[in-house]
Amino acid sequence: MSDTQYLVSARKYRPQEWDEVVGQDGITQTLKQAISTGQIAQAYLFCGPRGVGKTTSARIFARAINGFSPDDDAISFNVFELDAASNNKVEDIRSIVDQVRIPPQYGKYKVYIIDEVHMLSQAAFNAFLKTLEEPPAHAVFILATTEKQKIIPTILSRCQIFDFHRISVPSMVDHLKDIAAKEGVNASEEGLHVIAAKADGALRDSLSMFDQLVAFAGKELTYDVVTDQLHVLDHDTYFQVVDYALKANIPDSLLLFDKVLARGFDAHHFINGLGSHLRNLLVCRDQKTLNLFEATPEVKKKYSEQAAIADLYFIIGAIEVLNEADTQYRMSQHQRLLVELAIMKICSLQSAEKKKTDDLIAPEGLAPSVEASKPKVDGIHVVTEVSPPPVADTEATIKTVQEPTPPALVPAAKVKPTGVLRKKGVALAGKSAALAEPNHGQVVGEENIVDQSWTEEPTQEKVQEAWNSFIDIKRKQDRVSLVSSLTMCDVVLMGKNVRFEVKNALQEEQLNSERVGLLFHLRQVLKCADLELSIKLEKTSDDVPKVFLTDKEKYMQMAEKNPVLEDLRKRLDLDLA
Repeated sequence: MSDTQYLVSARKYRPQEWDEVVGQDGITQTLKQAISTGQIAQAYLFCGPRGVGKTTSARIFARAINGFSPDDDAISFNVFELDAASNNKVEDIRSIVDQVRIPPQYGKYKVYIIDEVHMLSQAAFNAFLKTLEEPPAHAVFILATTEKQKIIPTILSRCQIFDFHRISVPSMVDHLKDIAAKEGVNASEEGLHVIAAKADGALRDSLSMFDQLVAFAGKELTYDVVTDQLHVLDHDTYFQVVDYALKANIPDSLLLFDKVLARGFDAHHFINGLGSHLRNLLVCRDQKTLNLFEATPEVKKKYSEQAAIADLYFIIGAIEVLNEADTQYRMSQHQRLLVELAIMKICSLQSAEKKKTDDLIAPEGLAPSVEASKPKVDGIHVVTEVSPPPVADTEATIKTVQEPTPPALVPAAKVKPTGVLRKKGVALAGKSAALAEPNHGQVVGEENIVDQSWTEEPTQEKVQEAWNSFIDIKRKQDRVSLVSSLTMCDVVLMGKNVRFEVKNALQEEQLNSERVGLLFHLRQVLKCADLELSIKLEKTSDDVPKVFLTDKEKYMQMAEKNPVLEDLRKRLDLDLA
């Protein structure tokens, strides 16, 4: 055992000069400029998260304004540090006020560094106000705090405020590389990135973790050692989870999650880590946002490769699933089942994305092979439907082929986004958007199905008969729900437009899915090629705008319904206000 006293890296490599301060270039430049011009304020407030250099900067500033070197013993006579967490009473502040009057023995300024100043009591703050505002010319106060919002405004208004920000991951990694080189430690860059990310912007925390890892692993710090000792799930696990999800491989995904739990990781930690992984995939999809992801070039390349094969809708849908699971986790009675259910939902997103259509009911008498011969448009399966005519000598033919077919030969079909896309109303782009436009009963290539010589004028009676015959066809097909919707309201003919109102949005969607077959049936039976069909949602009392009446208007309406009320008013000689 060496006789030399061991110093932790946070103390051993504490910055002694402005150039050694990590990640606070703006603040150090301002303070250096103030010293060079002699514009020294009477009070400063250094605020920011823990371990970002507040106290270190205060000490360097105190030495700089007095011209002391880091190893000068005279600094102890000019710089006084007070921990406000344990010295927060009025008496402690009064002792400082009494000492401030005495000029320094060496140097030009007496500097008082009060750490955790937000811990002072209300009475101590009030006792400190006058001295802080008008101290002797030789006194400088530097207040440091992690919670600026707890300091009273009268103190804030007397200080120059410097907000220290969190140390960025690249800056922290560079600093750790320098320390590792000085200590003779061979540390992998990926491992240092894990330490920096785990430190969450606090340089002191990263140095503490570095010392702990060196004590365990010696002079070799690999990525595996760092993730194992810091109890961090390696990114390869999340890459594998996403690969399984893209293949809709639910069994292997659940088995992988079980291995994660067996390694001692918390299920909530897994959710948060997978959410961060998907967020990184999202920013790696575009070169413009790649800088938002802080990692080594090798790791960035792996993320970019997986982001290239992961669909945008899959990533966004998976993040939404994980966000919902995260909010429900603490309240759940069966937390493992909640996470497993989230994994299964994520694995189901890709298959839901591939199926962009809702299958329509095949016409009666159509061969079952139609399902196998669906045309494929941009990876989207499209099913076409034409309801069979009731007349025996007329037959509607659908031609469906795998090879490119002229648009006029293929009836239009309504394409809808399914799964998460339908739930969230995500807009489709490109050709998918064109396919997803609502079909209002217009049949593409109508001349191949509807005879243009059908020019008879429709009547209300004939429309009702044709409507009833369509209901009979659906009744034979055991379409009970559809038959109920078709018989619920009256059919109205307005010119050449057949209008039908439904009671609710579910019935509207149901009839819209049958629009093509129903319209063809009406046109054929009525021999009217340009007949149109309108399916509307019936207006309810909730749709009518509310009218607010004054008291006089209310009375006038009551008197109109009951004239005796007006006679009574006149007899009693009452006036209307």
